[in-house]
Amino acid sequence: MHITDPLPREKHARLVFGLDWRAYPAKQARAERRRYADDFSATHYAEYKVGKESIGGFCSPVLVDMKGAKLFSGATRIALHERVKSKPAVLVLIQDDQRVYAVFVVRGAVRSDEVLSVPQAFTRRAEIEKECERLNLKLTTLGTGGALGDVDESFGAAALLDQRNVGRVAKLPVSVPTLVPVVVFVGAVTLGAMKVFGAFDSTGTAQHVPTVEEIYAQAVQKAFSGATPRANELGPAILSTLGLEETVRRGWLFEDATCPARGTCTLTFRRYGGSFEDFARNAPASMHPLRFDADGLHAGGRGPAVPKVNAVTVRDSKAWPNEQTFIEMVQTPPQKLSKKTFEIDSYGYQVRIDPSRPLVTIAPGTPGQKPAHMIRMGTWEIHGYRWQAPLLSRLPSNMGLDSIDVKLKLKDQAKKNNSDADVQAGIQFIAKGKYYVLD
Repeated sequence: MHITDPLPREKHARLVFGLDWRAYPAKQARAERRRYADDFSATHYAEYKVGKESIGGFCSPVLVDMKGAKLFSGATRIALHERVKSKPAVLVLIQDDQRVYAVFVVRGAVRSDEVLSVPQAFTRRAEIEKECERLNLKLTTLGTGGALGDVDESFGAAALLDQRNVGRVAKLPVSVPTLVPVVVFVGAVTLGAMKVFGAFDSTGTAQHVPTVEEIYAQAVQKAFSGATPRANELGPAILSTLGLEETVRRGWLFEDATCPARGTCTLTFRRYGGSFEDFARNAPASMHPLRFDADGLHAGGRGPAVPKVNAVTVRDSKAWPNEQTFIEMVQTPPQKLSKKTFEIDSYGYQVRIDPSRPLVTIAPGTPGQKPAHMIRMGTWEIHGYRWQAPLLSRLPSNMGLDSIDVKLKLKDQAKKNNSDADVQAGIQFIAKGKYYVLD
């Protein structure tokens, strides 16, 4: 489950994705709603009607630092949108940075509501396409996002902002026994009521104070919902992929490439005697749309697709080191002329590690027991050369890659910086990302 940031023009409104959905008869909605809420251990629900059925979504949001927030189900707004409810089967994919909201709707009813990584979204899309083919349902895929590939129709997050009152996520009423025989004095009732009022909110339900475990679990879910790819797999894969690109294009020389964790790289070439017309004429279709810079010296376009690799997962956290051990594993000693070709202290290979911080700060007095080892997160940056890609492949699995920039450094450019013994000609890279350790 994921709760978005506040919506534009609605200070306290947020969308929620990742609810568990079920359909039940509208006439029995109250009893069925309670039954499913108990099955899912849910504290909140969203509900809407399709014909004679109620469609209910259930969740247990941990509302930390969200005082006064109004939650709305993103899947409900999608299902009731005019472009969706009129079709037999619709899959909506909305990319939000490194996560994808995937909502599958069949004849107006939400069948699945998921928060996925980009690779997971591709897998899930294939599964839904096969399911619709088996059920002889015509599937329409809507969505937006540079990493999602082709869709039948564009459908962005802005389409969910107009239905302001649709999909409200409400708190489930407390289940109370039908009859509780009580014999009390009137004075005792009055005194008891005065004490009880302080323990209940305005809706008549007991206020839930999030425990340490709940706060920490929410922070972990948020940190790993984007599925950051492993640096030791993606770094070498990108360098290998870029190595297949042509470096010279009719009077133009490759200068640099910028690659995100997912999607496609961006290529830049520098003029060496050619013209913009030469570049446009010789650029392959895969590079379009092309870009021509105003300085008259640079042009570029789309590069190769970023390879898909395994992600850093919390499942591996038990084997993660503490911060000091991690630093000793990857930090480069101040050596300039190492002859250990494939060791971490190799020539020209530099690692910078910023101090880690807790995923969440637990306020003193919060109920619950603190986990024995909590995850901390920090950032890292590595400078090196393409021939040192094996060093990246030896990085531990608790390091995720956010981006990598690759540049061609010529001999004349290296000479200008001869004060730095590490500068040499060749393909250089700057990789950046996050690391996770245990406290």
